[in-house]
Amino acid sequence: MNDFSWTTAAMIFVTYVAIDMLYAWYVICVGERRAVTAALLTSVIYSLLAFGVVSYSKNIFYLAPLASGAFVGTYAMVRLKKVGQ
Repeated sequence: MNDFSWTTAAMIFVTYVAIDMLYAWYVICVGERRAVTAALLTSVIYSLLAFGVVSYSKNIFYLAPLASGAFVGTYAMVRLKKVGQ
């Protein structure tokens, strides 16, 4: 395993916050049948996911910031959606 970098961990965390917020938005767009927006979002999501996969395949300890970022991203998007209603 390669050395653990706090900078990389922070980048993974922020990336996965963004991924999960985008994924929640994607699900909303699919539910609203907004095909072009959903397709664009999924393109961005899968591009960002590659960064996480490459990172944690080199060091399993990067799964912690990845999971934390995913939690925060989904929680934030659901809360934002709830406020907007």
